[in-house]
Amino acid sequence: MKKIFCLSFIIALAFAYCKKPDLANNNITGEGLVGFTLVSPASSTNLVLNAALPDSTVTITWNASKPGLYAQPTYKWVAALKTGGDLNNPLISIPANSNGKDTKLTLTYKQIDDALAAKGIATGAKTELQWSVLADNGSAQILASNIFFITITRFQNGAKPFLLLGPSSTLTPIAMDPGSTTSSVKFNWTKSAPATGSPAVKYRVFFALRKTDANGNDLAVDFTAPLFSIASDNGGNDSVLTFTYKAISDSLNAHEQNNLAQPAQLRWTVAATSGTWTQWSDYVNTFVALREVRLYMPGSYTTPSWDPPTAPEMVRDMRSGGGVNSIYYTYVSLPANTEFKTTQGRAWDVNYGPSTSTTGTSGILALGSSNNFKIASAGIYRVSVDRVNMTYDIRTGRMGFVGDAIPGVGWSPSATFSTPAAQMTLLGRDKFIGIANFNVGGWKLIDNNDWNSGPISISDTRSYGATTDGSGNGTSMVINADNMPNISTAGRYRVIWDGSNVNDIKYVFNPANEMRVVGDGIQGVNAWDPGTSPQMTYMGNGKWQITLTLIAGKQVKFLAGNAWGAFDYEDAGGGKIRYDGNDNFNTPGGGTYTITLDEYAGTVTFN
Repeated sequence: MKKIFCLSFIIALAFAYCKKPDLANNNITGEGLVGFTLVSPASSTNLVLNAALPDSTVTITWNASKPGLYAQPTYKWVAALKTGGDLNNPLISIPANSNGKDTKLTLTYKQIDDALAAKGIATGAKTELQWSVLADNGSAQILASNIFFITITRFQNGAKPFLLLGPSSTLTPIAMDPGSTTSSVKFNWTKSAPATGSPAVKYRVFFALRKTDANGNDLAVDFTAPLFSIASDNGGNDSVLTFTYKAISDSLNAHEQNNLAQPAQLRWTVAATSGTWTQWSDYVNTFVALREVRLYMPGSYTTPSWDPPTAPEMVRDMRSGGGVNSIYYTYVSLPANTEFKTTQGRAWDVNYGPSTSTTGTSGILALGSSNNFKIASAGIYRVSVDRVNMTYDIRTGRMGFVGDAIPGVGWSPSATFSTPAAQMTLLGRDKFIGIANFNVGGWKLIDNNDWNSGPISISDTRSYGATTDGSGNGTSMVINADNMPNISTAGRYRVIWDGSNVNDIKYVFNPANEMRVVGDGIQGVNAWDPGTSPQMTYMGNGKWQITLTLIAGKQVKFLAGNAWGAFDYEDAGGGKIRYDGNDNFNTPGGGTYTITLDEYAGTVTFN
């Protein structure tokens, strides 16, 4: 956080009557004085007194004047009107600290205001002064060799300093749905307080675009010309601003920050106003808004049904040129007579349905439609919506291998979906798995029986390739672009298409030439030793099987290799399997069991 310094350099002056110094007698004697200079506050300082801080202090400083022989000088601060004034006949003067012996003068705001009032300066009036320091050792008097100027505004109103609390300054974006009126960011700060007799404090939050230098360091922000500002809650009376996601996005759009794919980097601060006084918060914070439109699919098929807060989220098409924050899709198994809608965010605030009561395979999307999407027959579907072009597309959901590395398929998508061995199985919503024999060569994943052509649209065939050279273990994918890394060694491989991260679809790729049962629950086998653990037999269609003598009260897991680090399956509960590092399987008891691991069904049985 960067502290804001008041535009006025605040000094304190005290004024007192004094007799006119005899500056005409400047003859240098044995007790003469050496010339000296003023130091601070800098010339042309503008001081606006804050009535809420009467005890605040400031120091005026100067260099010492050395005596000719022995007598040390004493000092007085002297000031006169800038126009028409005369420092030889000062309007005000006051001894330095320590009865005039120090080379500094420390005063309070109240002393300044009282002294100005004693000279007939009106409340809230601005006075321009010239000032210097008089050195006097009893034998000689000299003024500093330079003269400084200062502008002072008397007490009128004031407010006490205060601090920003949150959100904390960070460059980490806050993801927000630009259409949500139920989700919000709370900007809050400590309370200021008005000076005695001043009006109640009102708050306003100011936002400006973040600017940096060539090294990425923040540059100063001029909040007198902000991007936009808004009063705090309760008409500006509260020390909090509840700013809904939609209001933030609308404010950005209204000020030409309408690229939703680009995070908006903002600097923000707060001004507390009491009458004529404006007190800025002590700090400026950084706030980054990432306006991510997220779509969810509540309906009759979910538990609980028709519930946006728990509904599954759709995958975001991250392609530029029409995808980001426009197209959303999902691969999902739906029962017969399913009905659903899509919501923008976890509420019904912004929702979409078909424009007509009869749902076809494609059509026009309507905001706040009273119609639901309808699925008559049970099956696996790819549901796509385009919230910008207001269209939808519902078709069979599938995934398969294509490329010259796929036996009997080549680069023909139609061959993919007429060859069972080249097709993947839906493991769960937005997750496919396939185990297939690969030749040496190139390949991709594809979800339709022809290649896409033309601009980005919801009816696209979506083919998937890797964004990097890709070890395959959680590598990100791109749509209708690069291929997967070429297969350099022919063999049987496992591939998982994983859209569980809706902002970053990934794939898992690893050898599937073996599956071992590893653990301490196998009779006559070294505990937790992959290299000597028994191998299962591959039965085809994702199934592995083995008969073993198990030890009761122990554990096992399934490892697709002869060393730790290979792909493995753990217990997801209820006879289900998972591969994200969960708990091991408990052995069902002692004795001989036939174990069947079904990767396509995502299950394991001990019989």
